[in-house]
Amino acid sequence: MLGHSVEAERSLREAVAIAEKHFQDDAVTLTAALNSLGLACKDLAKYDEARALYERALSFADASADGDEIATLYHNLGGIEHARRNYAEGEVFARKGLELRRRLGSADEAAVAADMVALAAILDGQQRFDEAEPMYLEALQVLERSPETNAGEIAVALNDLGALYAQRGNSERAEELLVRAVDLKSQAIGARHPDVAVTLNNLALVHKRRGDLDRARAIYENALGIFEAALGAHHPKTAACRRNRDRCTADPVEHQAQTAVER
Repeated sequence: MLGHSVEAERSLREAVAIAEKHFQDDAVTLTAALNSLGLACKDLAKYDEARALYERALSFADASADGDEIATLYHNLGGIEHARRNYAEGEVFARKGLELRRRLGSADEAAVAADMVALAAILDGQQRFDEAEPMYLEALQVLERSPETNAGEIAVALNDLGALYAQRGNSERAEELLVRAVDLKSQAIGARHPDVAVTLNNLALVHKRRGDLDRARAIYENALGIFEAALGAHHPKTAACRRNRDRCTADPVEHQAQTAVER
């Protein structure tokens, strides 16, 4: 899958070059091409380049006055800073995207809910759990009105909310949500997709905190195998999962060192 990601990046770079050469006056085409390449770069942990691409796309989107596209780019910029754990800066972007989408009165309820989940994840990263939890719950309520259409976004929200409950010590509720997220993701994108491994990592952490080290280690091993095959040995998500697997001991200091992979 790593080869596919690299190949996709190469194809998207070619698409951007074509758009820049032949569609210089077409802001919509340029914005879409730059945004798509930014997403590919984020998947490959090329965060600086992804941010630069989103910001360039934003300049074209501003010119085209496409409010929903601008909101999406702010959402994506927030995601970059979330991945880098620059939560304060990510919150600024995420709020801009959500507020713009709401101000436009977007008919796409799922997009608004996805913006809410993204902002809640950033608040969660700052341990502002009392703000993040109701935002996750409200977003899930919207997304679950169309469960088949929104399966992917529901899975993301379940993963994030499950991770929040794990941090708050509600392991039973956390496990319930994370298991459901694994099932939904596996059905939608395949059981060996790295997004599934993200949730497996969080599920392993729940078992670790319960003291079920054998079960936690087995889940970490599964997640690590997926990350290594899909993203390579040196990707930040792979490295974080490997650290968690290696720290899966009975040592209470190591217990505290366990971290969730970027959501």
